[in-house]
Amino acid sequence: MLRASAHATEHQVDLRAITDRADDPLIDRGAELIAFATALVRGEPIGLDAARSELRASGGPAAVVRAAAVAGNFQMMNRLVDATGVPIGASLRAISADLGLDPGS
Repeated sequence: MLRASAHATEHQVDLRAITDRADDPLIDRGAELIAFATALVRGEPIGLDAARSELRASGGPAAVVRAAAVAGNFQMMNRLVDATGVPIGASLRAISADLGLDPGS
């Protein structure tokens, strides 16, 4: 979704920052958002507390609420797609190249 919305608004974004923390994601509070999302996915309570505090310090309480809402919505959509067996389209394979995960790159 980030890739598509960045493309639609002609905003630069570097998705490689998801897999390589040395890269700048080119979005406001990008490093804090990646740390927050990573802690959520890993289920690390201490890491999540720290990431939430860093995000709140840089973007305020509303940034934490928005990030949590996006994460929850994504989780819901992902589970729905998995449960209904929706096939992944060929157009989504471009994301793997953007992340540096394409075996051919």
